[in-house]
Amino acid sequence: MADLIYNRGLDELATWTSATYKFMLLKGSGYTPNKDHDFVTNLTPASNEVAGAGYTRQTVGTPTRTIDDTNDRITYDCADPAFGSIASGETVSAMVLYRQVSSDTDHILIAYFDITDTPTSGSAFSIVVDAQGLLYVDQGP
Repeated sequence: MADLIYNRGLDELATWTSATYKFMLLKGSGYTPNKDHDFVTNLTPASNEVAGAGYTRQTVGTPTRTIDDTNDRITYDCADPAFGSIASGETVSAMVLYRQVSSDTDHILIAYFDITDTPTSGSAFSIVVDAQGLLYVDQGP
């Protein structure tokens, strides 16, 4: 599955540097990404979120938003999320970005990032954000 930005999430990016955003990890193939999904509950976290000992959702660190008039886009970037040491037995398949509100029923989905299936091993688990930014929104040609 390819990366995507959720429709509702696109509207939320205006608050990138002022609201609380978090990352969560998904396992296996139980969730099919859909741009029309709005809230974390659409992911069915009870069965699709990584649950190994040591895992916790991570707050986005040092969010930046840059308007790039040359390339007609806005780039959203942040520090590499570090999820700590996750016990063996899970296979991470995706990372999801959401804006924290009060609970999974109203946490707003922003983006889905497909990653190479990676088994947890009890060692530190981090995702490296691309040097050009976490994501960007452009106006096309």
